[in-house]
Amino acid sequence: MIEKKYIICNYARANWGKTETLLEVINILNSKNKPQYELIAKKTDTYKDRWCHFNNNNKHVVISTQGDPYSYQHDWLEEAAKTEAKVILTASRTKGSTVRTVYEIAKKYNYEIVWFNNFYFENQLFIGTTPAIETRKIEAEKIAEIIDILLNK
Repeated sequence: MIEKKYIICNYARANWGKTETLLEVINILNSKNKPQYELIAKKTDTYKDRWCHFNNNNKHVVISTQGDPYSYQHDWLEEAAKTEAKVILTASRTKGSTVRTVYEIAKKYNYEIVWFNNFYFENQLFIGTTPAIETRKIEAEKIAEIIDILLNK
């Protein structure tokens, strides 16, 4: 039986909070509340993007926040897939090269894709406020729960 592998992709327009949500998932998996997740590798770029590789009972999870055109998205996803991660969490825009990259890596390494779009606060005055921050935390908690479910499938 072939074990299923998953790419969970937060796809949305620019500045919709994709990176912030995925960074919050990294914080959750790297917290004392999730001791089953061991951070075994990480890297950053010159901005705030992160690539983190976790081990959970010999099942691997990689989170790559790169999802912008002209970024390291392809390289980081390729590297994530080569780890044989059961779950890869990433971001992309809603169309164009970043979506094509997710499809390309999924096909090349036999991953199923789970797409989702996070909440967006149209009024920019909400960005960085308690409602926006709390919403990102709730989204991240649910994504961490989904990762737990997929690891046990």
